Amino acid sequence: MRIKILVIVLLGNQFFFLSAYSRSVTVDECVQIAYQHHPEIKAAIENQDAAVSNYKIAAAGSNVVIDASAKTVEYLNPDRSPGQVNIPGKDTTIGLFAGLAASYNIYDPRISISINIHKVNVDVAKLNTMLVRNRVALGVKKAYYQYALARESTLYREKLMKKFHEKLLKIEVLHKMGQSSALEVSRAQLDYETAKLDYDRSKNTENAMKTNLLISMGIIDEGIDFAPVVEQNYRELKYALDELYNFAQQNSYEIKSVLLRKEMGKMNIELQKASRHPRVDIQAAFGMENRNLQNKEAIKDGLMGNNWSPTFHAGFTASMPVYSGGAISARIDKSLSEYNAVLYEEKKLNLNIKSQIRSNYYLLIELSKQLQNSQLMVQNAEKHLKLTQHYYERGQSTQMDVSNAELSLLGAQLAAVRTKYDYLITKAELAHLVGLKEEQICK
Repeated sequence: MRIKILVIVLLGNQFFFLSAYSRSVTVDECVQIAYQHHPEIKAAIENQDAAVSNYKIAAAGSNVVIDASAKTVEYLNPDRSPGQVNIPGKDTTIGLFAGLAASYNIYDPRISISINIHKVNVDVAKLNTMLVRNRVALGVKKAYYQYALARESTLYREKLMKKFHEKLLKIEVLHKMGQSSALEVSRAQLDYETAKLDYDRSKNTENAMKTNLLISMGIIDEGIDFAPVVEQNYRELKYALDELYNFAQQNSYEIKSVLLRKEMGKMNIELQKASRHPRVDIQAAFGMENRNLQNKEAIKDGLMGNNWSPTFHAGFTASMPVYSGGAISARIDKSLSEYNAVLYEEKKLNLNIKSQIRSNYYLLIELSKQLQNSQLMVQNAEKHLKLTQHYYERGQSTQMDVSNAELSLLGAQLAAVRTKYDYLITKAELAHLVGLKEEQICK
């Protein structure tokens, strides 16, 4: 069977895949490819940029705002007084102002609180980007090991199928010689068909796992084929369970993110309470003013540049909510509920992380023992095969004994392969939970 293997060519910041050459690919290379191509990471980076932009928008609220403006103005005629009922255009003279208007906030606690909230939100967005990167990396590692497991399983399933076929042919010959029964032939046929079906299923699983790995890397090209390279070093854990809990508290991006969200919740409560405080702004306008656009002649003179004079206006505006129909109180209650929800989410997250660390910790210890046992089983099966072959050469065992020993060895090797990849997947999950690399948690 001819296998095309992936080649990675690095150009600039992009990875390109070629199938004209053959080479193997490590799990770290697949993770780096995912960092460059996965859409979730790209979306998280865009969200981070959006958070920075929102912070800049909030910070702009504390600066001077200058606008160019043109608006109509009214002046009361000299023969009228403000206490009378005045008709616009009849008792007043309509004019026009054109120039620059500036506004600057002197007092509004909501502005500074909003700036702080958006500043923390930038940190949350950055943590979320790292969280997505770690989640994608874990997904790639699990898919990589599952694909490697499927490939090795397929190889052993193919060997088993061939051995069962050889055994069937031998039994059929023995049956013709009268040295085996029809029942033994039927059993051999059933074993061969079962092995053939298992091989077909394993091949389908291999194709599905390859697709899953490519998708986890952010690639859709089904024409890419490559051979995984898996470590053969299975060391014991370096840390105790309590130490792993502490590492998770220090390194987990999920825990850090929820702590920042809790801080944002507190600030949001203060923001809603500050809605009851007054807002004071200073406003100023400088430009040109035409005090009379009352008739066609005045408008014509104004268009010709006549009747315009410089003007300057300045003043303060203050506003304070008196009655909001309960809206402010409702917003405060809502912010309190959202804050409490984050507190419960934090507790749930800590429980889940501890539960997952504990589960993977004991599972990894058990799988380490199973690895040793499976390797011992393979060694015993190899010794049994050599011994059976030796007895067969001396005429003290049959071809069926050799075939059965060969099948036992393949079965032990297949079981060892499953245990090996269960160990690697569990170790990757545990390292992800505590925020360390796989090699850092082992001796």
